[in-house]
Order: sequence, then structure tokens, then C-alpha cells
Amino acid sequence: MLRLLLLLWRSTLARLSGGGRRPGDDRDRDPAAVEYAEVVPDPVVLERGARTPILINLVTSGSAGERPRGVLEGPDGSRAELGFDRSDKAPYEEGWRAEHVFLPGIALGTWRAVIDYGAAVHELEFSVEDAEERDPATIVDFRVVPDPVEEDAPITLAGFLKAERSRLRDRRIALSFRPEDALAWSEIAEAWTGEDGDFAVTLDAWEPGWWRAVYYGTPRWSDGGRPLRSTRSEAVFMVMRSGPKTRSRFSGYTAQPSPTPAGKLVKHSGRLVHETPLDPPPGVEWVSAASREVTFWFKPAGGSWSPSPVGRATTTNNGSFTKKLPASRSGEWQVRYGGQSGDLKATPKSCQVKVR
Repeated sequence: MLRLLLLLWRSTLARLSGGGRRPGDDRDRDPAAVEYAEVVPDPVVLERGARTPILINLVTSGSAGERPRGVLEGPDGSRAELGFDRSDKAPYEEGWRAEHVFLPGIALGTWRAVIDYGAAVHELEFSVEDAEERDPATIVDFRVVPDPVEEDAPITLAGFLKAERSRLRDRRIALSFRPEDALAWSEIAEAWTGEDGDFAVTLDAWEPGWWRAVYYGTPRWSDGGRPLRSTRSEAVFMVMRSGPKTRSRFSGYTAQPSPTPAGKLVKHSGRLVHETPLDPPPGVEWVSAASREVTFWFKPAGGSWSPSPVGRATTTNNGSFTKKLPASRSGEWQVRYGGQSGDLKATPKSCQVKVR
């Protein structure tokens, strides 16, 4: 009952201020953004003389459902066009999928998928390699406890990285989250493996959804033992008992331009929304979250997240935010919202920025 009263009060304020916005409304449209992209499998492991199919999965927001366009670029200069078809839909996101088949004899090394979506350009790198280049690895017994969990209560994510012929200590494991009614995954935390490949990290829960553990592999030229391929666990759903707070969500986060010269300013923009009930209940809609502070974080390629925010911004009346920050190195930028005024924290959103 307390949760319902709070939501009704928020809905009234939102409508009085003109902040209401239903999915599909053209007012204050979010900027076009690639929220998430992946190549499956990654790495692409070629068997001698065999055709090797891959999938490129995208999650986009903004731009009124415009179809993405893309191209694969090989290390030898070869190119292949990508045709995307819609695969899924959520209130503020759309899923897309493209298929491609690598033929025997293609170039080994680092390939790129370059994706155009509205004004946004997204680059995704992945490895194409021979089966003998790196050893396989797996993540087993991945779990989230307790389940169910109370809102804002601590949860522990744990599992094991397994591989043959290679030491397992001090391998970085990324923990990623996807809300139950969204499509994009976001990296939330990291853990480091012990002697037996075990890992665990404890953090606060804020909404129900899916968790998974990802190991990004080791470069072929590094490491004292055998280099390993990347791998990820099966996704595990976390049930959460809701309290009186409302969920928050980022929509349409972009960091442009990319690539950019070193030292130039990169414009970070997007929107923060939160839920409010429909009339009549029990449905909800997402409306603008005004006067909220968001923070920006940076992780250089091959490094770790900055220990503190590198920038801050406050949302406007329509929930939008903009911040210009200098880019000195290539890496991943992330916007975060820690929750305030009865809101839960939002799942972070990330953008890759390349510095030439």
C-alpha cells in the first residue's frame, strides 16, 4: 500500500509538471544509441575447412526504431555488409540480429563490426582464430545468493573458472546485469579468481533481473602459461522482494564523437526515467526523472574503473543530461545513478570511446 501511494503521488507531480512520457511518444525523443552489442561466439574459432556461422546481436534505443546498418572489417582489409532484423522489443529498447558465415581461408586476427544507428556509430572488436591458438575455458556453478533477496540488501555472486593446462589465479571476472524488462546487459562489478579459479563479489541488489559472469580471455602473447579464450556463464535470474521505492532507468546514453583525437571533449548525453503507475492500476509507465545527479566513470582499455567519478551532471525537467569531458585514452565510459528521492539506483550504461 505504501508503494502504491508513493507511486500515485509521483504520477500526480509528473503530470502537473508535464514530465509524463509513454513509450513511443515523440516528445523529447531520446538520442539514437547502441545500448549493447555482442558477437556470438567470441572468439570465433575456425575449424579447418569448415564454414563458421556467427551472430551479431544489438540492443538500440531512440531513433523511432530505425534499422541499424553495419559492416564487418577484417585485418586484411576485407569487408562484408551486415543485414539486421528486429529480434525483440522492450519499453525503451529494441533488439536486432544479423547473421554471417565465415568461409574457410578468411584472415585470422582482430575483426571489427562497425554499426551505424541514426547519428550514433558503434565499433565492436572480436577475435577470429585457429582452434590451436588458445585453450578453452568455462565458468561453472555460477550462483546468486540469497534468492529471493530484499530490496537494497546485499547479494553475493560466485562461481568457478575452469581450464586445463593453465594457472587460474588472478583472472578478472566481469559481473553483468540485465533488468527483467530490458534487453541490454551492463557490467556492474568485477572479481578476481583464487588459486582454484573460484571467485566471489558482494554488492547491493536494486531490482529483479538476470546476472551472468564473463571472462574475457588472455591475449595470446601474455601470461606465463597457456592463453585462454573468453567464456561466460549461464544467466541466473534474481528474484527481489519490492519495497516502497520506484525503479529508475537510463535511456539513450551516447558518448560522441568516437573515434576522437586525444584531449578533445566528448559529449555525454542521455535521459533518466523512473516508473509511475498508470491510471487505472496495476500497470506502470516510465516518466522523466528531473533534478537527479548522475555521475560519469572511466575504464581505460585493459584497466579498471576510476576509483571516483570523473564528472557529474544534473538532469533537466525532461530527465535529460549532457556533460562534456576530455578523452585522453581509449576505453569505456559509464553513466551511473545512485538513487535519491525514493528512487532505486539505475543499471549503469556504458559507451566505448576510441582515441586516435
